Amino acid sequence: MKEPIENSSVEYWVNSPREMAKLGRNWAQYVQRGCCMHFEGDLGAGKTTLIQEIFNGLNVAGPVLSPTFSIMETYTTDLGLELLHIDLYRIEDPDELLLIGLDELDKRDYAWFIEWPQHGVGIVPSADMRINISYAGNARKVAMEFNSAVPSTSCS
Repeated sequence: MKEPIENSSVEYWVNSPREMAKLGRNWAQYVQRGCCMHFEGDLGAGKTTLIQEIFNGLNVAGPVLSPTFSIMETYTTDLGLELLHIDLYRIEDPDELLLIGLDELDKRDYAWFIEWPQHGVGIVPSADMRINISYAGNARKVAMEFNSAVPSTSCS
């Protein structure tokens, strides 16, 4: 897979859950500490599924659940990389995130996966990679935009 560069974008057409799984496992190679990924798209488009498959590609032990109700879950890869999965769907005011201490977390300590980032404007870290998943008939269009060089040692 070609290495993405800063201020570039790429689109994938995903025709099945199997293809979404493959895309997620392939994209696991770009995940590193300090990088923040924003996942956008309609309800049910596949944001959580893609994140789960990326985590599978990173050999996260145990089930990866949607944090829709818990808001935030942390996971650790078999290599010790800390992953932070955040789902802001239920957040009505970004200041709610201050109550769970999200503003106290250092971006450099985790690889961040944020669903519905628009609900946390001003609190969540800016995106190094923005992923938008949209319906395209029975398929999904997965558009990825890179705001920093990925992979890179300086995402933070």
